[in-house]
Amino acid sequence: MSRWIWFGFATLVVAAVVFLLNTPRAVPVDVATAHRGAIRSYVEERAKTRLPEIYKITMPLQGRVLPISVKEGERVSAGQVVAQLEAIDLETELTEAVNNVAQVNKAVEMLDNSIQQAMLTALASKAKAVFSEEQFQRKKEAAAQQAASEAEKDEAELAMLESGYDLRKDELDYANYAMYKTVIELYRQTQKAKEVRAQRDYDRAVIKSPVDGVVLARNVSNERVLSAGEVLLEIGDLGQMEVEVEVLTQYAVEIQLGDAVDIEGPAVGKRPVKGRVARIFPQGFTKLSSLGVEQQRVTVIVGIEPGEVAALADADIQLGADYRIRVKIYTDQKHDVVIIPRSALFRSTSGGWQAFVVHQSMAQLTNLEIGLANDFEVEVISGLNEGDSVIVAPESSLRDGQ
Repeated sequence: MSRWIWFGFATLVVAAVVFLLNTPRAVPVDVATAHRGAIRSYVEERAKTRLPEIYKITMPLQGRVLPISVKEGERVSAGQVVAQLEAIDLETELTEAVNNVAQVNKAVEMLDNSIQQAMLTALASKAKAVFSEEQFQRKKEAAAQQAASEAEKDEAELAMLESGYDLRKDELDYANYAMYKTVIELYRQTQKAKEVRAQRDYDRAVIKSPVDGVVLARNVSNERVLSAGEVLLEIGDLGQMEVEVEVLTQYAVEIQLGDAVDIEGPAVGKRPVKGRVARIFPQGFTKLSSLGVEQQRVTVIVGIEPGEVAALADADIQLGADYRIRVKIYTDQKHDVVIIPRSALFRSTSGGWQAFVVHQSMAQLTNLEIGLANDFEVEVISGLNEGDSVIVAPESSLRDGQ
């Protein structure tokens, strides 16, 4: 009897094992519920801050620059003296130029007097020549009527010729003085130009900031001799800060001027800084990725919203130029749509989108039509309803109906 009991027990155990082996095993999965809400598509890229204009303070001419006291990070005002050249030689050149112009002015004044004198002498000579010619005509007529001798006539003719020569000489003197004045006037213009240049160089010895801003870089601090054009300081206005981002061209076509932008990263703190797309460059460029892959990118400039830089300063965050940050450029948005996690999606063999929908504890493979998407969420246009559960990041071994 006991043998039959043991036989029946063994039969039950074998039947149970066979049943368990032929029953599909349940697997644990992570699920998310499709819900209605708002979704925004965006392009996310690394970026850096920049200033639209950096003013380079350079040596205006060759010379010795005195020690520069302003330092990096120091605020300067427009018109503030930020550097100075040794001006002893420049002052000497200016003095010489001023004296040369004064000398030429005196020479012109003396020449004007000579010209006036020559003009008066020529007028007197002309009057004398006219009188001598009239006297000769009278003597000539008198000699014809036997009222004057030939000697008197000849003497009058000689006086007429001499007065004519004197008139011509005085007229030439006047013309030469006038011509000489023209030459002196040209020389005075040359000396005046030298004076203007010397004054300009002397004024340039005092170098002033062209704008209100902050010293970004000080390339020279000690006294030294430098050539013209050497950069001494770089100054920029941090209040005009903007962001430069290099976007892949396939995403850049989705970006429009005025699109909202979130600027994030440790450089701006925990709260994203708001901005908007201000400019999209018309020409792209080729860039190698960190993996050595050639990429076509285009530069996009993001303007920071008014007051955001001041708000950062109030939070003791000093945002400088060429700081590394991240941006999210929002390209589109929708409200009141069905949303699921993007990690629930995968491609079918035909290239369409699919997801596993949980139906009565079974994984149901479902084809989906999607709309807007970002890195975390996706809009579902058709294929499931609000409240449906989808499997997040399904294993590759998961099968339909499991």
